[in-house]
Amino acid sequence: MSAQTTKRRGTIPDNDMTRGPEAPEMPNPDNAALFLDFDGTLVEIAERPDAVRLEPGMEDVLIGLHAHTNGRIAIVSGRNLVELERIMPNYPGVIVGSHGAESRIDGAYTTAPEGETTAFIASRDMLRAWVEHYEGVLLEEKPVSLVLHYRQAPDRQSDCEGILSALSQVMPGFVVRPSKMAVELMPENVSKERAVLGLLEEWRDLIPVAIGDDRTDEDMFGAADANGGYAIKVGEGDTAAKYRLSGVGEVHALLRNWLETSERSS
Repeated sequence: MSAQTTKRRGTIPDNDMTRGPEAPEMPNPDNAALFLDFDGTLVEIAERPDAVRLEPGMEDVLIGLHAHTNGRIAIVSGRNLVELERIMPNYPGVIVGSHGAESRIDGAYTTAPEGETTAFIASRDMLRAWVEHYEGVLLEEKPVSLVLHYRQAPDRQSDCEGILSALSQVMPGFVVRPSKMAVELMPENVSKERAVLGLLEEWRDLIPVAIGDDRTDEDMFGAADANGGYAIKVGEGDTAAKYRLSGVGEVHALLRNWLETSERSS
């Protein structure tokens, strides 16, 4: 799937935007491609990444939307693919994990190769030892990236950024990207934008709708906007998105309402 920004023929009708910038109307699901972040968008952010829980009934909503969009819904997350499948064991649709480094599309799995390099393995082993000296800092190991979470030790932010910055200098092709109370060492050619653009090469002539809460979702917003769609920012903070929801609860309400409207009209 190539990453091009060709304008799609689908556009958002004016009457789909009648509720203002804080609560957009969703387009007809037959004409939509939906891209959803996970942490901070579908689930509340937890102290530990393994502590999140999807609200009862929300997986059924996602399954319903998968049916009504003819499978054109994707979970696009920084979380690793195995964890996403564990949390949503019955969801049949596309899952993009690790910011695009992993994917499950139509039952086929792909993973970027960077996690198999000697430099990556050495950096992972070094960070395992490093976090032992920093109470409250958690190392999350993904197939092709390494994340330091400092939510429980906010005074260690500069330490986390410093060590990953140093490692990036000896790992060609890797960059450091910040997120909410975490910093990640990852391949520079991996991003949510590339993942979304790749899917839009398959899901042509649709209105892309991207919903997310984090800095890494801004690239996804740009991909949706560049292809005739729109973006919804969840929570506070600067954003390129035109629309905004206050939190996870409003995301759930929006998705439920969209599914109910689709079911009534089908």
